[in-house]
Amino acid sequence: MGSSGHRSHLKGDKIYNGALDNATGTAGLMLLADAFSKAPTPPRRSVAFLAVTAEEQGLLGSAYYAARPAFAPHKTVAAINMDGLNIHGPTKDVTLIGWQQNDLQDMLEAAAQKQDRVVVAEPTPQNGYFYRSDHFSLAKVGIPALYADSGVDSRAHGREWGLAQQQDYIDRAYHKPADEYDPNWDLSGAVEDLLLFYDIGHQLAYGDRWPLWKEGSEFRAIREQDMEDTQ
Repeated sequence: MGSSGHRSHLKGDKIYNGALDNATGTAGLMLLADAFSKAPTPPRRSVAFLAVTAEEQGLLGSAYYAARPAFAPHKTVAAINMDGLNIHGPTKDVTLIGWQQNDLQDMLEAAAQKQDRVVVAEPTPQNGYFYRSDHFSLAKVGIPALYADSGVDSRAHGREWGLAQQQDYIDRAYHKPADEYDPNWDLSGAVEDLLLFYDIGHQLAYGDRWPLWKEGSEFRAIREQDMEDTQ
């Protein structure tokens, strides 16, 4: 979840609306849940939708769920994590946080190809974002996790423009009162991203695939041991 609330010590606007981070992600989660609930045929597998709190305070909400899950880790096929959605229109790319961690990357690449998009690695892996978002709590108990973010290569304006918009948000509004809803947002890119997540979730919910952690991932042994212990 994003940063929202009231800061009484501030001068002027004291409300942290958290419109992009992470009201957009929460709205997207609700739309996906609604789509699955209205599917003509119920999924073969259970699908859980989690809106967890206190990410910035140490992943407290997701850690609580990982310790007290509704479905045991060895029975949980995968986790898909999303954060704030794209407000700048369609992109040619999708950013993957955590390159070559598990088979969900292969599913993401196939789904992105249907949209004539490519999956690219996060530009700053040294910042450790894979280990700082809520899916990490689930990865630590062995559940293969996918964390994809909006791309930056704008179909209309190009990559440099997309990067500039991203940096402007960080400088001006990230975790600040300025993170407010703007009616000029172009949410067509967010729609594409949600369709991407729905595609992958649909394959997992209606199929029998069990994504694996790739060789070299530090989470592979945790998953293998968990599966072995429950046989």
